[in-house]
Amino acid sequence: MNARLIRMAASISCLLLVPLAFGGGDAKPKKATVRAGDGLSIVYDIRGKGDTALVFLHGWCGDRTWWKHQVDVFAGDYRVVAVDQAGHGESGKERKKWSVAGLAEDVHTLVKELGLKRVILVGHSMGGPVSLAAAQRLPGKVVAVIGVDTLHNAEFKWPEEQSKKFLEAFEADFKGTLRAGLLGMMPKNVEPKLLEWITTRAENQDPRMAIGLMRDMSGMDVKTLLKDAKVPVRCINAAGEFQFAMPTAVDVNKKYADFKAVIMEGVGHFPMLERPAEFNGKLRDVLKEFAAKGK
Repeated sequence: MNARLIRMAASISCLLLVPLAFGGGDAKPKKATVRAGDGLSIVYDIRGKGDTALVFLHGWCGDRTWWKHQVDVFAGDYRVVAVDQAGHGESGKERKKWSVAGLAEDVHTLVKELGLKRVILVGHSMGGPVSLAAAQRLPGKVVAVIGVDTLHNAEFKWPEEQSKKFLEAFEADFKGTLRAGLLGMMPKNVEPKLLEWITTRAENQDPRMAIGLMRDMSGMDVKTLLKDAKVPVRCINAAGEFQFAMPTAVDVNKKYADFKAVIMEGVGHFPMLERPAEFNGKLRDVLKEFAAKGK
């Protein structure tokens, strides 16, 4: 009887140790905060394991939950960091000047603080140029930038008068203009619950921050950002079947960087939320190019 109990106890012990042996605990997110250079708190989740870290950067008026369908999926193969960029989500709001450069500097601080040695930056929309600017600040650490419906045409510039009208509209009615804009960034068959989820989270962001960043982005030089990043740039972009879509000018962008794009049909500006399984497959395919040597 005693021998039988001993064997049972040993079996139970083995079962309890299996998750530890395979790193199961590593997939659980840990919420943490890092201090930016100006003292602002930057909130992030970290999970997973691996020689390469994926740092997910949301777009304008988003937050780290925009990557809710990706973070756990990729944590089995990578260290995964999802960030609330400054002014967004749970991160600090008190910054005197809002700029892409400032957000990129926050990413630089985060990567250094975490001691990440091999990084791929995954940036949606505004997160694309932020990723390029951060890559410039992290030579030797960032091995690639992957944009998501962003960096469509390095040579495109919004006419000054049109940019001025956009800013005036947001200043006059932030929530109303935002709702109309988001609707124009979705396909006609968008799921109403998803549109409302995105819109509600976006319109609750700080208008001062949002307008400040929009003003900064209106004068952004994407050509220089692509050149100075000095890393391969890959994009997973929408085909452009919605009102405010922009076609991806691969040949134009190739003049300034090692650039390639994967195009998703039938989605709007948020492919990682609209069709997450398909998006994750395309992201995994793109990541294969940057697999760490020896893995």
